[in-house]
Amino acid sequence: MRELIEERNGFRPLIIRDHEDAVGVVTVHDGPALDHGEIIAPTVGTHAADGATFHNSFQDPETFLAAGGRRGRQEQVLVEGTYYINRLFATIEVRPKTQVEIGNVGVVVSFTGPRGTDVSGTDHKHGELVAQGQRGVWQTPLHPGKYAINPYAVKVSTVPTTNFVLRWIEGRSEAHGFDDNLSEIKLITKDAFEPILPLSIVVHIGYDDAPWVVQQFADVKKLVEQTLDPMVSAWFKDAAQSRTLIELVNQRAEVQREALAAMTVRFAKYRLNVKEVMIGTPRAAKGDTHIDTIFEQLRARQVAKEKVDTYESQQLAAAKELELRAAEARAAAQGDLTKSAVSIEVAQNHGRAELARKTQEAEATKVMAEATAMRTRTEGRAEADRVAAIGDANAQAAKAQVDAFGGAEMALSKEVAAMLSSAITQAKVPLVPTVAMGGTEAGHGTLVDALVSLLMAQGGLDQLVRRTKQPETVG
Repeated sequence: MRELIEERNGFRPLIIRDHEDAVGVVTVHDGPALDHGEIIAPTVGTHAADGATFHNSFQDPETFLAAGGRRGRQEQVLVEGTYYINRLFATIEVRPKTQVEIGNVGVVVSFTGPRGTDVSGTDHKHGELVAQGQRGVWQTPLHPGKYAINPYAVKVSTVPTTNFVLRWIEGRSEAHGFDDNLSEIKLITKDAFEPILPLSIVVHIGYDDAPWVVQQFADVKKLVEQTLDPMVSAWFKDAAQSRTLIELVNQRAEVQREALAAMTVRFAKYRLNVKEVMIGTPRAAKGDTHIDTIFEQLRARQVAKEKVDTYESQQLAAAKELELRAAEARAAAQGDLTKSAVSIEVAQNHGRAELARKTQEAEATKVMAEATAMRTRTEGRAEADRVAAIGDANAQAAKAQVDAFGGAEMALSKEVAAMLSSAITQAKVPLVPTVAMGGTEAGHGTLVDALVSLLMAQGGLDQLVRRTKQPETVG
């Protein structure tokens, strides 16, 4: 008996230190056995207020048995502290606590408790979800933290709730290990090339969706290997067969959009959210040089295109430089341009001023001409009136003279006599002829002939006749 107690450390108390983050799993060796089909004894006597059943963490065997305790591994565990337990009654195994890291949830699969009712609904045929404390997959997962859970009574599957990446790339995998067995996808294009496609998919599992994933696939790694890998590979193989190699390379963005839309629908069936699909550059298999040849041609084509773009850019730059030089020249000549513009404006102003002055002068000249013409007309009318008045006066005077001399004939005789007297006075002709009347000599005339000639030369006769006849006309 002593050896057995020493083997079980029965002479020393059980001490669970706080820094150990451990729990004590208790196995009771006395009392009634478990019911058939049960592997964990239920928890009893945990309420300190009930003195008849509280066994104080298995330190009082009699009370434990009185509370209905069963023999076997207990669901209740011991946490930090010192315990004095009869090692013949119970033995303790120290195990680490269950810890759920931040960014994850713990999906609990319970091996004990009453059999519960499936809460996943009639449309879901991949397993059962039960309420917390019942046997099966708990519908509510554990939040990040530490839990004193009997690892023999429940299994906690950690499911990441942050985005994680699945890589279909040879020799590369993430720390979570879900993609350890994934490799690049081998494709066959429309033009019979066989490239190898590297692929990465960003996946997210919601907090409430984690229990659904676990009940269907037990863990995420099995989900990836048994479902996602063949599904993704099949889709990309189908997509590659409808495109040539060059189209597959050039249309990568379009292929990624199509893949994201397709994967979103397909992953949703398994309560997975696809955030991004990223396709790498297709590469050739070992020993295949055809794909490299195609890529070389694409590179040469791109280089030629870049040269064309470069030449066009240089041409545009030259045109812009020309515009710049012209602008600089205009800026340099801006002073002269401004002066010339001002000179033009000044000349225009002078021209307008000169035009206004000439217009005013023309208007003044016109006014003066009109005034002169009016004055001339007025003076002419006045002169005509004066002449007419003088004529009328002379006519009246002549008429009066005629009347005074006894008529027109008397006035004519008087006028002729006066004219003869004047002619004799002015002519240097002797009154007595020098030649006898019986004969004539050339060049000599009579006095009468001389008088007539003198009157005719001076127009006196016509004047006399007119003057003589005028009174009659006036009268």
